[in-house]
Amino acid sequence: MRTGNEPVSGLYYEVLGESDHNRPPVLMIHGGGATGGCFRGNLAGGTGWADRLAARGHEVWVTDWPGCGRSGGRHLIDIEYADVVDGYRHLLREVVGRPAIIVPHSMGGATTWQLVEHEGDLVLGVVAIAASYPGNAAPKARILAEDGNVVRARFEETGVEFTVDLGRGYLYEDDYVYNQAIATSTRFPRERIEPLRAGFSGLPPKMLLQRIGVLPGLPAVEHTTAFAGLPIRLIAGTEDPAHRPAGERATAALFRSWGADAAVVNLGELGLKGNGHFLFYEDNEQQVLDIVAEHIAAVMEAGAR
Repeated sequence: MRTGNEPVSGLYYEVLGESDHNRPPVLMIHGGGATGGCFRGNLAGGTGWADRLAARGHEVWVTDWPGCGRSGGRHLIDIEYADVVDGYRHLLREVVGRPAIIVPHSMGGATTWQLVEHEGDLVLGVVAIAASYPGNAAPKARILAEDGNVVRARFEETGVEFTVDLGRGYLYEDDYVYNQAIATSTRFPRERIEPLRAGFSGLPPKMLLQRIGVLPGLPAVEHTTAFAGLPIRLIAGTEDPAHRPAGERATAALFRSWGADAAVVNLGELGLKGNGHFLFYEDNEQQVLDIVAEHIAAVMEAGAR
C-alpha cells in the first residue's frame, strides 16, 4: 500500500493492490460522516471491501474527502460540496491519471456525477452503493428552527431531523442512526451500532445542509454529454429509507435521459432481502461485495470494448 495527499485540496488517499495499466483502477468515495476507513474493515474484525477487491486483482484507491478524516490543510467547517468536487477532480486528473471506475457511497454520489460531467474521459463507469442523486433532483427539507448558528431541519425523504451547528463538525444523532442508517434493516447486527458510531467522523456542516436541501449547493449536472453510453449501476438494499426503489428508478431514468446505460440493481430482486444503508457493514456484506465486484467487472469489460 502507498499513501499520499493530493497537494491542492489536501485529499488523503491510499492505493491498494498492484498497479496494472491494462486494468482500470477502482476509485472509492465514502459518504458523509465516514472516512475511507469504512472500506478497509467490516466491523466484525475482518478486512473491508477495498482490501478484498485488491486481492481480486484490482488497483483500489481509498480516499478521505478534503478537510475530513486524514486529509489535511483545510478547516472542516469551511468545506462545501464544491470543495470536495474540486479535490476529486485534481486527484483523478493529476494523481490517478488514467480512466477509473468510480464506486461511491451515499453522499459521495453527488461528487461522482460531477466527475462524470467534468472529467468524463477519466470515468469508465460508476458502480454506486446507495449513492445520492445529483442536484438536478432537488432534495426537500423543512427548517424547524434556526438562530444563525444552529439549524434544526427535517429531511423530508426520510422524516429524520438534524440539528446542525455551523461552527463545528456534525456527528450523526440518534434519529439518523436508528431511523435512516439502520432503520428496518434485518442485516445490521444491533451489537455493531456502537462500533458504527465510533467510526463516524466530523461531517462538514455546510455539506450536510446542502445534501438535505437547506442550503443550495448540492451539485447539479449542467452539461450531460459525458453521460452518453456511460455504464451506471445503482445498487441499493430493500430497507434503506433514503434509497427506495421508486427513487432509485427515477435517478436511473434521469441518467438514461442523458444517454447513460443506467440501471438499478435492487438487492431484493437478487434474493438479498433486508439490507439497509451501510451495506459494507451488514452481515451479508460478502454477498453484496460479490454483486459489486460482478458489476465492476462488467463495467471494465464494457470499457475495454
